[in-house]
Formats: sequence, structure tokens, C-alpha cells
Amino acid sequence: MTHSDIVADLDHLGLLCVAGEGAKKLLQGQLTCNLDEISPQLSRLGAHCNPQGRIISLSRVLMYQNQYYLQLPRAILATALNALKKYAVFFKVTLTDASDSLSRLAYSGTQINKVFTHLPTENDAVIEQDNIIIIKLPNTAASYEMIGDPATIAAIEKKLALYANKTPQNTWKALEIAAGLPGIYPETSEKFLPHELNLQLLNAISFDKGCYTGQEIIARMQYKGKLKKHTYRAKTLSATPPQLGADITNNQGICGTIVDFAEVGYNIYDLLILITETDATAAGLFLDAERKNAIEILG
Repeated sequence: MTHSDIVADLDHLGLLCVAGEGAKKLLQGQLTCNLDEISPQLSRLGAHCNPQGRIISLSRVLMYQNQYYLQLPRAILATALNALKKYAVFFKVTLTDASDSLSRLAYSGTQINKVFTHLPTENDAVIEQDNIIIIKLPNTAASYEMIGDPATIAAIEKKLALYANKTPQNTWKALEIAAGLPGIYPETSEKFLPHELNLQLLNAISFDKGCYTGQEIIARMQYKGKLKKHTYRAKTLSATPPQLGADITNNQGICGTIVDFAEVGYNIYDLLILITETDATAAGLFLDAERKNAIEILG
């Protein structure tokens, strides 16, 4: 049976567990979000930046069973772990790759209420039910993530399968791209400023929580800076997949960068790209230096 709702596993994402009495203090001094807001009822996106304000990693920060977790692409987890270790030595804290100890499942659609009696209603809100947590995601008006022990999540997936089509992770990634939600990967680590990826619009930056690594640069951009480039949604047709962090060209040469992408059809890709406002409104953006694969700005 074909359904309009979709369900997808999120095994491509990893979980970094930050535990111990110094966990909150460590993360408060490193992430762009405010750890005072993180609770069993609320999660946030948060970036870990270098002293120059460029993003090392971007994660969803959440609490599960009284421990902090950073959810981010598995590919960048080792980089994120090593970056935090440099500061963790000053705190009573342990950093652990918990990617395989908990399962994650994503759902988009309205039929989820046939499985769960209560759901979070605001973006980033969290509720606990049936020994799992459910997070309301900003991907669409009805997008959720469930996190818990693998056996429980597997049982829930069977129930949800009655109302939704199982889709590949790339389909879920396309929803994130459409919502302007970027990922940071090894290819793009330390390339972007938070404002360039519109993180201030995604509740991922606190401007009143105090000092954290990169805070001075980020605050200056918020209050005094003029941002040269912005992230835009775009589309391209290409027989060769885009490359994360690769250059975008126009008739004058290199003009931007590929932030993230998802394949949405045969040789068709939705993109997040970083370019100037002038280039976004002008014709002639290309995926390649030979200017064979044109890029269409979507918004």
C-alpha cells in the first residue's frame, strides 16, 4: 500500500554522549546554543566552532536519561569528539561514541498520532513516551524523531509501517535541505561561519549566554558585521554527484561553495549553496568549472 507519510531510519547519524558532573559546563563553554535551555522537554541545534568562529561540527543537542547527547553525521563524529577532548580534560566528564547503543527513527506525516497519544507541538520540543523521547523537528509541519533502545524503536517502526512508506535516508535528507537545515561533514568542517548557514534563524545561537569558543567573532557578525555570503536552496541536474565543500562557478570564476545536497531524482539534486546575494539573483551559476551543469536558485 502507498502512503503519503514516510518513515526513515537515521543510522547515518551518530550520537556523542557527554556525561559527568562537568558535562553542562563543558558544552556551555563550547557550543553556540544555550545549555540552560536544553532539558528533557527541549532540544536545540548547536555548533561547535573554532576560535575564528568557523564551525567544526553542527549537532542536535538533547537530553536522554539525564545525559547529554550530540546527534550529528557519523562521518564527522570522530572530528567532533577530538575537538571536544581538547577542552574536556579540564572537566569531570566522559565523551563516548553512543551511536550503536540507541536507535533513531524519523517520521513525517499526520498519521503518527495513531501510534502515539501525545506528541510535541513546537519545533525542538521533546516529550518522553513509552521509554523513548520524541522530538518535533522543523523539517515540515509534522516531522518527528524518536530515540531510544533498539528493541523499542524496532517495535515502534513496525507499528508506523502500517501508516507510512519506508524511505531511504536520502529522502529524509531532502526534507532537511528543503527546510534549510545543513549538515557539517569532514569536507566542510571549519569552512563556514554560523551566520553564513543561517543558524541564527534556527535557534542554534544564543547571544546572551556568555562566552564560548568563537563567541567574539559570532557576536561581532550579529551586531556589527556585514555578511558577504548567504545560504540558498538550489537545484541542479548532473550525471556526477555534487561534492561537499566544492566550488560553485559563474562566468567570472569561483563564486560560492556547496554546503549540502540530497539526490531527489535520477541525476537531480537539491542543494544548499553559499553565495552572494548578487550571484543569487544573477543568471549563470554552475556546478563545475566547465560550466556544463547549471544551478537554479530556489530560495
